[in-house]
Amino acid sequence: MKEAVQTCQEAGILVRMVTGDNIETAKAIATECGILTPKGVCLEGPAFRRLTPKQLDDILPYLQVLARSSPTDKLLLVTRLNGNNLPTTQEEWEEAHPGKSWNTDRDLLLPGYKEEWLAGRSGGVGEVVGVTGDGTNDGPALKAADVGLSMGLSGTEVAKEASDIVILDDNFSSIVKAVMWGRSVFDNIRKFLQFQLTVNLVALTITFVSAITGFDPPLNAVMMLWVNLIMDTMGALALGTEPPSPTLLQRRPFKRDASLVSNLMLRNILVQSLFQIGLLAYLLLLGSKDFDCVIESRQHITIVFNTFVFCQIFNEFNARSIGNEFNILRGVFMNPIFLVIILFTVVAQVALVEYGGEFVRTAEMTNEQWVKSMLLASLTIPLGGFMRLIPVSETSADYATPSALLGNNNNNNNYNNNNTATTKKIVPTSISSGISFFVWLLLVAVIPALVFQHFEAAWTDHIKVLILWLEKYNKEISFIGILSTLNALIFGVTKP
Repeated sequence: MKEAVQTCQEAGILVRMVTGDNIETAKAIATECGILTPKGVCLEGPAFRRLTPKQLDDILPYLQVLARSSPTDKLLLVTRLNGNNLPTTQEEWEEAHPGKSWNTDRDLLLPGYKEEWLAGRSGGVGEVVGVTGDGTNDGPALKAADVGLSMGLSGTEVAKEASDIVILDDNFSSIVKAVMWGRSVFDNIRKFLQFQLTVNLVALTITFVSAITGFDPPLNAVMMLWVNLIMDTMGALALGTEPPSPTLLQRRPFKRDASLVSNLMLRNILVQSLFQIGLLAYLLLLGSKDFDCVIESRQHITIVFNTFVFCQIFNEFNARSIGNEFNILRGVFMNPIFLVIILFTVVAQVALVEYGGEFVRTAEMTNEQWVKSMLLASLTIPLGGFMRLIPVSETSADYATPSALLGNNNNNNNYNNNNTATTKKIVPTSISSGISFFVWLLLVAVIPALVFQHFEAAWTDHIKVLILWLEKYNKEISFIGILSTLNALIFGVTKP
């Protein structure tokens, strides 16, 4: 129990105890479990109910133990914390407090009312509250909480029906696992969004630019359907099944109104999108010569399509990290579904290209074209490492403010808003992490070298042509500038 409470505190979660025991017994139990800290406040139910909403708001950040509580005290506490079920109109308030005056008593009686509650909170959002309970009287509090957790062994049927999660073993440590899984689901949604937005941005940009410039879209309907299948179904299965990691409990919790797309995710999306748009533009304009095929032929379009798809396959590995984690291969073998999806996508892509024929409107590619296409697409992996060197800070407003009661915990003193808001530095010590990092580092070094080896001659020719064009352009500009200057000196006017 004590270790589980400490883990919650390290994760930025303030644990409170509400009990019907007398205050001395409650203090002893809370101290033994690590719930009550030196700066924590203990209250008894009668004193708690006599507080005004304003007085309770002043005590709430420090309240850790509520003893001799009645069945309604837990509901009042939850309501005041998260703002759910507060009266929003005078009629609702008078219905909740029969015989009381709205004009004289509305600021004196708990749980207060919505307008007053919003005025006392910056941003107008409350705390994310989880409540545990096993009795019938806990039903209203379990329903009012953001997450209600009932006990599977000792809990009543009423409590189980009112809760969102049933703890089958009645163990507090299971709540820690629930928190870890909840954060994992949140991160997996973000990973999928990062991947999906990149694919959408690239596909829409290429299609839009092709339309306004008069070119035929490089990807036909069947190709786009396959890309959508990769992006939606396959991407969701691959990135949505990432298993939870204990490191998720070493960062601050997010606020309820935190953005799903963080600054770090925006950086990753924009960098990868710009690279893929530039790569596809290069393949459309110059790729036919470098890949030894006829421009705008079926084989040329197939090369563009194949490179685009493999960019998404390699970018799925980058999408496994939504922060500044360089090692995108960490724990990849712990998610067999991800590996199966990647393998299936690669096999299906090869089959579509080689045997799609008239249905997909693709043409067979030579071995050299396959190697070049995959090498260009694999540049997304080293690019993923370099883009994480771009200094971008997380929005501190997205994270919950750490409780003052957790200030003595060393981990909570190390909150870092400039990176991933972890509560302490995570140092990978497992052998598997070391091997995966070495493999990633090897890929970052080898892939650019192989690309340079295969494209050195072709890109050297392109650079020479570009230099000659720039020199000619500069001469024309210089000549026009001389004529304009002479015209101004002779006639006193400058021609545009």
